[in-house]
Amino acid sequence: MTQALRSTAPQSNGDYPGPLWGKVLDADGHLYVLPEIAKEIIEPLKSPVAMPFYEEQIKTQEYKDTRAKNRTPEGLWEIKGMPALGSYDPAERVEAIQAMGLEAQLLFPNIGAGNIRIDSDIARQVCSRYNDYAIEVTTKTRDLARGVCELNMTQPEWSIKELERILKKGAKAVSMPCHRSPGGVSPAHEIWDPVWAMLEEANVPALLHLGGAGLLHNRTPEDLMFPDPTWGEAKTLRNKPAMRSGGEEAISPYFMLVTHMAPELWIQTMVMGKVFERFPRLRFGIIELSAAWVGPMAERMDMWAEFMNKVGVKYDMKPSEYLRRNVRVTPFWHENLTQIIDRYGLEEMWVFSTDYPHLEGSKDPYGKFGKWLKKLKPGYEKAFLVDNSKWLFGA
Repeated sequence: MTQALRSTAPQSNGDYPGPLWGKVLDADGHLYVLPEIAKEIIEPLKSPVAMPFYEEQIKTQEYKDTRAKNRTPEGLWEIKGMPALGSYDPAERVEAIQAMGLEAQLLFPNIGAGNIRIDSDIARQVCSRYNDYAIEVTTKTRDLARGVCELNMTQPEWSIKELERILKKGAKAVSMPCHRSPGGVSPAHEIWDPVWAMLEEANVPALLHLGGAGLLHNRTPEDLMFPDPTWGEAKTLRNKPAMRSGGEEAISPYFMLVTHMAPELWIQTMVMGKVFERFPRLRFGIIELSAAWVGPMAERMDMWAEFMNKVGVKYDMKPSEYLRRNVRVTPFWHENLTQIIDRYGLEEMWVFSTDYPHLEGSKDPYGKFGKWLKKLKPGYEKAFLVDNSKWLFGA
C-alpha cells in the first residue's frame, strides 16, 4: 500500500521532494490520542481540550467514511484530524511517514498542553503520564515518529527530576511552556542550567510549540495565557471550531497575531542571558509559531548587543549568530520564505514541517513550500527539507 502511495507522490512529476524522497525531516507532526486513552492520561486535570469534540467526531459517519479511504493516494494529504492515516496508531504512523517521503517526524501532543501550563500536582502527574505514552509511541515506531515529551516548569526541582527521568527512558525531544516565566524566573536564570546541561549532553532539543503560551478558548483561572486573552475578547477576533475532520482547532485573527510574542520573549532572554554561550551545543526549536518575526528580532538583538558592549556587557558572538547556530524555526507555508531570507538571511534556521494531520498544514505542503524554495539559491531545498532539521533530530 505504501508503494502505491509513493508512485503518485510529488516526486513523480519532478516537484519537491524529488531526489530527497525518503530523506525529508518533518519538524511538526501531531499525535492524537483516542478518547478512552486520553481520559486515562489527562482526565484528572479536568481541562481536556477538545475531548468532547473527539468523542462526538468518532461516532459520525464522516469519521467512518474518511477512515476507510485514508490510505488512498488522494486521501493521504486530504484527510485531516483523527481519521487521518496514523493520527493515533503507531504502526499506521510509520506507514504514513513512508508514504509522505519522510525519514522521521516530530509528533506534538494534541491534548492542549494544560499539563505544562498549570501549576498543580495533578498537572505535573498528567505531564509524567503523557511523557510515558509519548516515549512508548516513539519506541513502537522505531524512532521514525518521535513523540515529543513535555516539561511542566512551574516547579524547578520537579522539572529537573522529570527531565532526568524521561531522558533515561529515551525521550527524543522536549516541549516547554512559555506562557509565563518558568518557576518565576527567566529561562536564563542559573536555576535552569541543569535542564540545559542535561539536554545538551543528551543531544535532545528543547522546543516551544503553538499552545505553549496558552489557548484562547481555555479560560480556566489557573490556566494562563500570554498575552492576556481579554485583548481578544471581541466577536470579530474569535472563531468557533467546526464539526469536521481536524476541525477541533479554531484559528482566530487575534490568536495568530499574538502567538509569537511569548516565544519571542523566551528566546530573547535565552540569547541575551547567555544560555547558548554557556551551552553551545544546546539544540532549540520554535515550532508552529510562524517565522516572519524572527528576522526583526535578530536585528534588534544585534543592535542592543553592540550597544551593551560599549557599557561593559560582552557577548562572544552576535545574537543572530547564536540563533543561526542553536535555533531552528518552522515557517508557515503561507509566509513568504523567499522574502524572509532575502531580507534577513539566517538560512540555517528555517526547517520544513507538514503539521500533519492538522488542517492548517494544507493538502500540499511540498508544493506550497516549493514555490518559495524554487526562487532561492540552488540547493537550498536540501537545507530546508533535510539538513537544517538534523539539528532537531540529534538524539
